Amino acid sequence: MIANTVLVLTSEEDSTADLVIDELRKREASIVRMDTGDFPTGLRLSAHISDEGWRGRIDGDDAAVDLSQVEAVYYRRPTRFVLPEGMSDGDAVFATVEARLGFGGVLAALDTRWVNHPHRVAAAEYKPVGLRAATRCGLRVPRTLITNDHATLVEFAATVGGPVICKTLGSVVLTEGSEPLMTYTTRIDPEAVDPAQLAATAHLIQARVPKAFEVRVTMVGRTSLAVAIHADSDRGREDWRGDFASLRYEIMNTPPQVAGQMAAYMDVLGLLYCAFDFVVDPDHLWWFLEGNPMGQWGWLQEETGAPIAATLADLLVNGTGTC
Repeated sequence: MIANTVLVLTSEEDSTADLVIDELRKREASIVRMDTGDFPTGLRLSAHISDEGWRGRIDGDDAAVDLSQVEAVYYRRPTRFVLPEGMSDGDAVFATVEARLGFGGVLAALDTRWVNHPHRVAAAEYKPVGLRAATRCGLRVPRTLITNDHATLVEFAATVGGPVICKTLGSVVLTEGSEPLMTYTTRIDPEAVDPAQLAATAHLIQARVPKAFEVRVTMVGRTSLAVAIHADSDRGREDWRGDFASLRYEIMNTPPQVAGQMAAYMDVLGLLYCAFDFVVDPDHLWWFLEGNPMGQWGWLQEETGAPIAATLADLLVNGTGTC
């Protein structure tokens, strides 16, 4: 069994995790890659509690790991549990809950370096939690409202005195046939919003910040890897995710004050990795939009050469997070 193992928990098709694994191999790290979704049909768990914590093994057809030898866990994008065929709906619900609390619980209880711990990820993915952490840490946040009440929306827009935008509170991508459907940041006219549709769920509304450009800052430990994102289309300027073909990228330095505030944000939420999005206005002020504990970064490394995978590998192997 391998000592001082880096356990990579992600799907088989995760090309971004492949980049980190390549860097770990350059450091001669011991690596075990598994997908928690393979439990229970493809993975077998045997674990017992001791004074030193949970001890035991996870065995699969292609990999095995001794839990006591796990030095760090890279938690990326594992899939859902695959249950045995033929279960009733009720049994499937029961088995899924037991798998999450049992298999997932043993993993979550490992006293090791997590990038990031799934419980921390779950908390940090709530945008209201992230916005509160940002204000606590001194980051500049646009005026924000969360509501399903039309009168409140109209009143908020009037006090803003300028354009407002609507954003999703989550990052769920739906599909219609084979086409992915994604809701982008949208400028809205509050008076034209259908009150009944607004009332159907919560909506995040913000004052629209004038943009010189946007920045994605990948924070790995205390290392800040910032890339300016310049959009050459109206759609891209409103939300750069809506028109990748219009984007230009530029590696840049993060202002020291902002870097310190992001580090404080990560301390508040217990994160070792986070992808931050900012708007930089024409006066060069940085406005916080969100911090994503599972944010993608592979395309930024490909476009700019930013050493994100190498920095993650350093963090997993020795805890430094510096390249």
